[in-house]
Amino acid sequence: MLTELEAIQYVRDVGSGRTKPIIVAGEDPHQNVVEVVIKFSSACDLGTNSLAVEVIAACLAGDLGLPIPEPFVVRIPDDWRDSLPPDVRVRFSEFDNLAFGSKLLWPQWPAWASGNRLTPPMVQTAAEILAFDGFIENVDRRDGNPNCLVNGEQLRIIDHELAFPAMLLGPKPWQPGGLQSFTEHGRHIFRKELVARPIDGATIRQKWSLLQDHHIESYGAAVPDEWRDEEFVTRILTKVRDIRENIDDCMTELDRILQ
Repeated sequence: MLTELEAIQYVRDVGSGRTKPIIVAGEDPHQNVVEVVIKFSSACDLGTNSLAVEVIAACLAGDLGLPIPEPFVVRIPDDWRDSLPPDVRVRFSEFDNLAFGSKLLWPQWPAWASGNRLTPPMVQTAAEILAFDGFIENVDRRDGNPNCLVNGEQLRIIDHELAFPAMLLGPKPWQPGGLQSFTEHGRHIFRKELVARPIDGATIRQKWSLLQDHHIESYGAAVPDEWRDEEFVTRILTKVRDIRENIDDCMTELDRILQ
């Protein structure tokens, strides 16, 4: 389950991003204060389903050992909303009483830029991120919108609400050509630099293979009741199981696009 915070202070507007995120200070049940970047369902394409995907993707990434900022569910008190600047308050619905949050890492962690390069210690992490994005069909880590932060040789990935799409055409990630779109120029920030680099594919395969049914069920359980669409959540969890059950073929496709 994700830790729940209560928003206690508006910090500032992020100033960019399709979902119009803002930075707030939130207090956890032990009265620890954390600054987080939050997004509201009313600013997302699929509403609360987008935030359910964020929760599931964050839980999955954590079990796979991928580098993500700590995720939170952030409760919005009714009276606190009135303290927001008018130009911020009007962006969101009055029904946005819960938000998805990620621990603030900026400005020490700027976004990955086109001039950045993978050093040898970063290669395996980048390969595992590419595999993650390919297998969950996340097309939103691309040139111009990297959704990846960097500090020295450390990476952190953010924003997964577009993963597990319902209507993406073409073969599945474990079918021949399933990852072909990732070979297009600029489609993924790491693919070009990973071509022909030494990658420990066995570790990627093992991490996915070791996912147990109770792990996957816990991802759905972590979705707050306010965002729970049982049919939608079940479909996403089924996709995770499908990846696990077809991981050998997923890896074959990953190897193909990195030759």
